[in-house]
Amino acid sequence: MNTEIIAHPTLQHVGIMTPNLDAMLEWYRKVLGMTVNKRVNVPADRAPFTAVAFTSNDEINHRISFFEAPHATIDSERSRHARVQHIAFAYGTLDDLLGTYVRLARLGMTPMWAADQWFQTAIYYEDPDKNIIELNVDNFTNLWAVTEGLKELPPQLHVFIDPEKLIAARKAGASPWDVHVRAFAGEFVPAKPYDLGRSY
Repeated sequence: MNTEIIAHPTLQHVGIMTPNLDAMLEWYRKVLGMTVNKRVNVPADRAPFTAVAFTSNDEINHRISFFEAPHATIDSERSRHARVQHIAFAYGTLDDLLGTYVRLARLGMTPMWAADQWFQTAIYYEDPDKNIIELNVDNFTNLWAVTEGLKELPPQLHVFIDPEKLIAARKAGASPWDVHVRAFAGEFVPAKPYDLGRSY
């Protein structure tokens, strides 16, 4: 038994408290492909929530657990308070990320904003409880290169992008790397700036 050296556990799941359990489960199903592996009602004398649902979109038994608290309120001033700022999910390819953007747009789900962040490209959405969910893809070829890219992050941090322009570039034959280079150079900025008042 190691009692001296820090063991490095893997992040397994997050828990989210919500007054809108059904709406949240449906949103995460549509966006991330989350499946409910178990949902249980909780007796009133057992916990400060009435139900819990364990969801996953891979082989892990649960990646997000949702706790239903009907009397919980959504904090309209959350950007000014200490909190989890966002939760991120990674895709393996730029086309998977952009394809998801198209699929969600067809469902009427539009992002808050999107950016090329040098080491990754990311699109941000807001769930029914106003939690920020980031969908991203690495811009470099392997995990080591991505980490080095993060360490060398330029001062501007990111360049806002219009996903539609990235899609057009891919359809015109640009490689994912070329799309990244052109995006960070400012070629794919949105025609209308994003409203960032509630996005951080």
